[in-house]
Amino acid sequence: MIIEDDTSLQDIYKKMLTDEGFDVVCKTTGQEGLDQAKKEKPNLIILDIMLPLGKMNGFDVLEMLKRDSEMKNIPILVLTNLDSEEKTAREIGAQDYLVKANTPIGKVIERVKKYFPDNN
Repeated sequence: MIIEDDTSLQDIYKKMLTDEGFDVVCKTTGQEGLDQAKKEKPNLIILDIMLPLGKMNGFDVLEMLKRDSEMKNIPILVLTNLDSEEKTAREIGAQDYLVKANTPIGKVIERVKKYFPDNN
């Protein structure tokens, strides 16, 4: 699952992951992502921190996922433009943290694949 408010980026990551054989669901807000995660229990969530203004941000989503007994073990890969928040994200429970501006798309796909060794 991808929770990202930039639909252009969402489309790029979805296409590349789908081409690699992954089933991908995308949501643009934290609440939509949480609702979908509760329904589907995805194997991995790619989460942006900066989500639509006035709504819950990625840290809120991360905290809620990690507090939920049914979803706390889902690996979370934070993919954001905030290069200063890795410590906070990891303390809350993110397994991985990548800065969009510093990470080529291919590297993101490699990182996702590391969570699915049987899919390589």
